[in-house]
Amino acid sequence: MTASPNSQWVAVSGFLKTTAPNVWQLLTDPQLTERYMYNCQLHSDWKVGSAAVWKAQEENGNWVPHVKAQVLVYEPCRHLAFTVFHEATDQRPEIQSELHFLLEPKGDGIRLTIKQGDFAQLELGNVLYKQCQQGWDYVMPQLLDTTKAVFDKPT
Repeated sequence: MTASPNSQWVAVSGFLKTTAPNVWQLLTDPQLTERYMYNCQLHSDWKVGSAAVWKAQEENGNWVPHVKAQVLVYEPCRHLAFTVFHEATDQRPEIQSELHFLLEPKGDGIRLTIKQGDFAQLELGNVLYKQCQQGWDYVMPQLLDTTKAVFDKPT
């Protein structure tokens, strides 16, 4: 994740009032990723260099891959990163971006920062940057709600 004066990285962050292991579970448990990531489960064996795939189940029961990636960093409860493969379209060839989930202990919870880019290096980068920002702006509140629903215990 190299930033230069001309780099273009999407970044969102949120405070999750829970533990780092709980946040890690949110990021890596397919049953939980499905709750906030556009109904997609994330599947991987979590070895650096291995495939990672976000899949959604269709009404007929078939699982369809939506986003394909490769595990770039796997440091439990600290840093999870992928190389994401964006499929070719009529407007552009297949391209790649990096996606990082960074966990930082803060008081009684975890600051989760999600960064994706560098869109300045990509063909149609400005368009992809805007789409990506909109996507993560949608996902972060869903992730926060999932945290509360799964890990908040009534007292």
